Amino acid sequence: MSLYDDLDLEKGVHRMIAAPTGGGKSYFVGAMIEGLYEKKIPFIIFDTKTENHIGLIALKDVKKLTISPKYNYKNLDALLDYPYILCVPASRNIDIADIINIYREILSFLWLNEKGKRIFICEEAHNWNKNASVPDPLFERIAREGRGAEKYLWFVTQRLQNFSQLLWAQCGITYLMHFNIPSDIRYASQMIPEFDWKKSDGKKIPGLNYELAEHDVLIWDGREYKIIKAADVKRKTEHKG
Repeated sequence: MSLYDDLDLEKGVHRMIAAPTGGGKSYFVGAMIEGLYEKKIPFIIFDTKTENHIGLIALKDVKKLTISPKYNYKNLDALLDYPYILCVPASRNIDIADIINIYREILSFLWLNEKGKRIFICEEAHNWNKNASVPDPLFERIAREGRGAEKYLWFVTQRLQNFSQLLWAQCGITYLMHFNIPSDIRYASQMIPEFDWKKSDGKKIPGLNYELAEHDVLIWDGREYKIIKAADVKRKTEHKG
């Protein structure tokens, strides 16, 4: 069985991908995106860094869209011609709030105007949804209605406790790497049983989080889990993030 089979990329669900900074998240997400490309599933990546996923433009027909507040993005119809899109900031010095405001316009346009399947990959999803207690309205609408339109959100974050559990609850599959911050571990435990502690022979023992070696990935689909070892995650394109 290949990595792509384990990831079940053709399943029509929203997804949550979370790991602390340096946890191997962007490398893993890049491998997932390569799987989408191989399976000819259209996607758009809303990257918040200039080089995080830049290696993916080595794939034929991946369109790079450079984002700057100086540009006018009112005419977005041309995006409908590209099945694979990577959006990146024009500079590292651009405020992330300005980038996300433009990304929100693009996301809204594609959500309202595009027919057919598309994966929306939202890096630093916690910065799109500033209040963990109140879901971002656009995210919430797509999370609730997107399946019928074949539009699926991938929430990518390194700040687990700052992301809305209401949106997370809409995700059919979650991918987590090892966390060290107690508040993140507690937060994950509210969504994934036995993430922090589990019982064995009536005794309380360390849970799933502590079974994860560096860059291993826990996959949880709401019923059962499996762990992908870091060595089994291999990229075809260069990772620069």
